[in-house]
Amino acid sequence: MKTWRRVLSFTLVAGCAAGVVLLSESQKDVAPQEVNNAVANVQKAFPHVASTRTISTSWYCPGVPLGGDAYVGNDYGGTISISNPTDTEVQGVVTRFGIEAEPEVVSIVVPPRDSLTYNFSQGARGAYVSALVELAGGKGASVEQRAIYPAGDSTQPCVNQPSPQWFFADGFTASDSKEDLLLTNPLPDATVINVRFVTKDGERQPSALQGYVLPPHSLRVLDIASQGARGEDLVGVELRAVSGTFVAARAQHYLGTGRLGYAVKLGAPEVATDWWLTTGDYRGKPNEQIIVFNPTQDEAKVVALFSGEGGAGVAPLNLTVPAHRVVSLAMSNIAGLTENRFTVSFSVLEGTGIVVEHVSTRQLEKSMATTVDLGVPFVMAAKQWAIPSPIAPGTTDAIALTNVTALQASARIEGVGPAGALPIAGLEAIVVEPGATRYVALPEGMVLGQLQVVSTQDLIVVRSLPRTFGVKGRDLVTALPVK
Repeated sequence: MKTWRRVLSFTLVAGCAAGVVLLSESQKDVAPQEVNNAVANVQKAFPHVASTRTISTSWYCPGVPLGGDAYVGNDYGGTISISNPTDTEVQGVVTRFGIEAEPEVVSIVVPPRDSLTYNFSQGARGAYVSALVELAGGKGASVEQRAIYPAGDSTQPCVNQPSPQWFFADGFTASDSKEDLLLTNPLPDATVINVRFVTKDGERQPSALQGYVLPPHSLRVLDIASQGARGEDLVGVELRAVSGTFVAARAQHYLGTGRLGYAVKLGAPEVATDWWLTTGDYRGKPNEQIIVFNPTQDEAKVVALFSGEGGAGVAPLNLTVPAHRVVSLAMSNIAGLTENRFTVSFSVLEGTGIVVEHVSTRQLEKSMATTVDLGVPFVMAAKQWAIPSPIAPGTTDAIALTNVTALQASARIEGVGPAGALPIAGLEAIVVEPGATRYVALPEGMVLGQLQVVSTQDLIVVRSLPRTFGVKGRDLVTALPVK
């Protein structure tokens, strides 16, 4: 075992009594160069806001569903929210990619300390449309998309760069549920990829998806069920480029077998050795699962540590995840987990890295609703986070603040408007204890645009957004760390 792994293993054992691992900056500093490189790769690959001034910034929005060429309603499509917290206007262009369609370019201007909501699905043809947003300058700017579908709406931050690989721990085609992979090649040259599916029965590499070509400036859609993964209640996916880079998202319409609703979410562009899931909620005993995927060539030995009110009585879980395999943890099988909120950290003691996703289906008054969210790599924790899209006033438990350090944190939530960034009354000094999660409600009667969270210690920030279309419930969406 490598030296840094031994140090981490000792730290895990020492932290088991508290049920949480708290890694300090000094521990990260002593890591060897290969670990530092892996950390930098993860920080660049996952969505984030640039903290330094650059000539331009790019944001790749994974795509939204369309109603068809003749559709004129408002329950398909999507928008892009572009937030500008600076005191100067930001100019840019949006390039739209369609299926079997030429790219279309539109110029945009985002006023100072304001946001722009752009309907990038309007007038588009085909089943889906994706986009590239390029901003001149754009220090501090943030971009995310909102997909609208009859079965629900789904928000997803756009990513800063395409990647040579993408991984999805969860996938679902049971009860004729539809899982589409949205693959965008924004480059002027073709990208060639290989695709591997992982189910409970093993792995599959369809010959038609080896050397699969994504043409330049294009969007392509893979229907997972039609590729030999029909009727599966667990489908992990690996996509790796032979040449070029691309953007990959999963558009998932759940239709039964314990799931219902809709979501469009990016995959993980990198594996990581430390993940946090801060949104566990076993109140009412929902059908809640955590899926751990190992898309690497090496077996992964993993420890999972539960904390929070619901997880305080859970003993550390030791997992072995074979190469190219998926392990599903049903919360109903976790001894000691109580009906309350909880947090879980996953640390790889041996192996290259993993991907972690969280799925929860909760019974509502008239139906059930499924929520899926990707975990957050520990190295994405930050002292400042951006929230580009408005959250409805009076939303309870709207923002979850998780302190991943060993020190008490004091955080404030600010609204950005014509006068700049100003603290919101009552949210100026939110105390978050080490390893704890605080859920914050937004005040009634206050229309809030873009928000930002500023803390004295590194946090992970996740939004819980009420759905307004189709199946209700909440959409769990990570905010954007400022890096």
